[in-house]
Amino acid sequence: MPIENLDYKCYLDAVQNHWVRQKDWLKKGYAPDKFYLKDFCLFEKDGIFHLFHIAGTFGVSCCLPGNEIWFGHASTRNFQHWVTYGPCFYINPRRWDGGHIFAPFVIEKDDYYWMFYTGCKIDNTQRIGVAKSKDLFNWKRVGNKPVIRPEEYGWAFCPTTGGSACRDPHVCKFDDKYSLYYTAVTREGKACVARAASKDLIHWEDKGPAYIYKDLTHCESSNVQELNGQYLLFFGGHIEYWSYVISDNPYHWNDQEPIPLGRKITAMEVVCRKDQLWLVAFFKFNSFRLYLGTIDWSNSEPQIEQISEKQQLKIYGL
Repeated sequence: MPIENLDYKCYLDAVQNHWVRQKDWLKKGYAPDKFYLKDFCLFEKDGIFHLFHIAGTFGVSCCLPGNEIWFGHASTRNFQHWVTYGPCFYINPRRWDGGHIFAPFVIEKDDYYWMFYTGCKIDNTQRIGVAKSKDLFNWKRVGNKPVIRPEEYGWAFCPTTGGSACRDPHVCKFDDKYSLYYTAVTREGKACVARAASKDLIHWEDKGPAYIYKDLTHCESSNVQELNGQYLLFFGGHIEYWSYVISDNPYHWNDQEPIPLGRKITAMEVVCRKDQLWLVAFFKFNSFRLYLGTIDWSNSEPQIEQISEKQQLKIYGL
């Protein structure tokens, strides 16, 4: 007489409930069941948007052992129906990234997907590493050490123990090289967005700070976008507003006061563009879920306006 495997049934039931759960995501904001969502990236492939994100437990600090130790993975075609998969990437307790992992960012090169991420020791000492995948589901680390190591850079304050800022990678390609932007701190104690350059995504040349803020209010979750021949550097985090600064080149932004786009939101990613309209995604500090919004750059003072109805997505073909 066959024995029913109740333990395996418990696993299958949990996975099924996790995958198929549906809500009004535009209004409620997406996050995996019982977990929060923080810094994320969206990677579109064949009409499917793959979401990779920090996942954590409500009420538990991101700095405590056991929290923010894996990346969530989900996908959608229209941001109204989501498929939630199992975790796609974990800490490695025997390595430099054995405490926490933050802020995944995915690009495609040479028939591989490359995921840049922040890895931390238990004491929140941060560095940036990279992993590769053929299918967006199974990831393997590249090399045995971080690819961004600011302790080797003369301008940076980045101790090897006791906590340090080196996080939130964002990668763009300009001309024939890739630029990696990340959150850092100068030796003078000022927050900055730093930059490194590479041709192969493995060996990175330090280029120093790309933008220095006036004090130690971290420039979190930065990303760079081109608009009308200029380059906008976006960032937020500990600053009350999600903001941007402007430059004529993508490598350096002069000292300037950030221009606010939205309050109490952060980690904005551009989903797609329609002329001067941008569809963007972000998370809120009061809920830690993914929301959509739109920016109309033809306005004199553009702001991020949240989208809550599916009709608002039609202009973007969704």
